[in-house]
Amino acid sequence: MRAFVAIPAPRVVKDQAEQVRVQLARANPDVKWVEYVNYHLTLKFLGDVDEQQLARIRERLRQVSEYCPPFYLKVNGLGFFPNKRKPRVVWMGLDGDLDKAEFLAERIDVYLQDIGFEPEKSHRFHITLGRVRSERNIDALLHQADQLDTVTRSGLFAVQAFYLMESRLSKEGPEYKVDQAYALRG
Repeated sequence: MRAFVAIPAPRVVKDQAEQVRVQLARANPDVKWVEYVNYHLTLKFLGDVDEQQLARIRERLRQVSEYCPPFYLKVNGLGFFPNKRKPRVVWMGLDGDLDKAEFLAERIDVYLQDIGFEPEKSHRFHITLGRVRSERNIDALLHQADQLDTVTRSGLFAVQAFYLMESRLSKEGPEYKVDQAYALRG
């Protein structure tokens, strides 16, 4: 199974992401946009895992959930990875209780490290909107993003759980399925 750990975006954030995506798409850039149902905050990408690893991952994530408290996030602007000069990924940034989000992400790293998963070098909390495939109309995309950056904000939304997700790749794009949900109980 191809797996990752994530916080799915709530409907209000998905609606906002979709509105922003529609505005950015008017620049007609060569971007593979994320589908509405797939908007999420990735906490850790695991890759291909077998059934034996999966059982251990599920147990470790259950342990993480016992120590991490719920928290609040909000959308805070647009950005690009690695940067605006060489944009490859278009994203909406997140703000709010970043210390608690960081604590959750670090606990996931720590609890999964001894079963073979390398810790992340850093955590950049964001929701991916799309992946840039070529330079076509990139200046127009950047201009459109500059116009939207200051209005791409949201109110706080509660993060009360995280999920172990399965990713199935197809010609239409990835399909994500919840494998297991973990309520934050800390």
